Amino acid sequence: MRTCIASCSVASLLLLQCANAAFAGSGRPSSSSCFVKQGRTSQTVVRAGTAESATEAFTPPDARSAVPGIHETEVQPSRNPIGPNSSVLVVGGTRGIGLEFVRQCAQRGASVAATHRDGSIPEALLQLIKACEDDNIGAVSGLQMDVADESSIQNAAMELKSREDFKPLTHIIHSAGTYLKGTTFDGSSRGGRPPAPPVTKDIMMDTLLINAVGPLMVAQSFVPIMGSSPEATDDQLPILAVLTSKVGSIHDNGSGGTYAYRASKSALNNICKSLSVDLMGEISVVLIHPGYVRTDMTGGNGLIDVDESVSGMLRAVESTDRTVGFRFVDYKAELIPW
Repeated sequence: MRTCIASCSVASLLLLQCANAAFAGSGRPSSSSCFVKQGRTSQTVVRAGTAESATEAFTPPDARSAVPGIHETEVQPSRNPIGPNSSVLVVGGTRGIGLEFVRQCAQRGASVAATHRDGSIPEALLQLIKACEDDNIGAVSGLQMDVADESSIQNAAMELKSREDFKPLTHIIHSAGTYLKGTTFDGSSRGGRPPAPPVTKDIMMDTLLINAVGPLMVAQSFVPIMGSSPEATDDQLPILAVLTSKVGSIHDNGSGGTYAYRASKSALNNICKSLSVDLMGEISVVLIHPGYVRTDMTGGNGLIDVDESVSGMLRAVESTDRTVGFRFVDYKAELIPW
């Protein structure tokens, strides 16, 4: 089985080693029974053939930044807040980062549809749906969709629109993605990285399908059913927020390798730039990077917890409106170089 992970940050090895030792094992409980922290989990969202795929904040252990340090930070006033009149689609909302997006959006009172790849709703999402019903907070539902299957995406959009309680989507948060094993040029040690399986054509194509083509197909099917909430101002356009990765930054690539994942995230960034141009005046588009998050997939290592990452990314989402241009920003409000 291919182990798959996505949405990763890039930092120097020394920084990660020190930070991991300092922060591993910490966590913070949430204050609401509907929003009890689920622990350090990954987010399984799609499969390509028999290859399990997931989204999760993860840093390849050999990834190093070519431009370490603090980047320019943007001011993030709440220009376009998520609230009771918001209708949110979280693509890949079954656990980990995606589930936390569902939880925090519901906590704001929004109606949230969370996609899941398999036919039945996963237990973690079911528990959240029930908890939100019990607490009378938000309205959460599941939506079956495979981001690697164009017909599945189209059917999901039609199914969502046909629901009796459907409201035009004010937000799409695309959290789904994949990281497949097979990252090196030829399997040998290069660029200071240890030996690892080489990248293959299948790994390249599967990764590009899920990480780059999938979000475009989702936009094509779901943007037509987006719309501003009734009380929105002219500047408060619907928002398409896509989780990408600092690994997709060409300027920041200081360690090489990770061919499929890097290429897919760079492609995703360019696709979203084109979407921001083509949909200008209709939809606001923002690329967000979650940071290096403590999860099961990272063995509990990382710099932040899932709730902190998602809180930061939602600040970036809520600071987005017509007056803010397309940008690539992380959970700390730092602008990432292309």
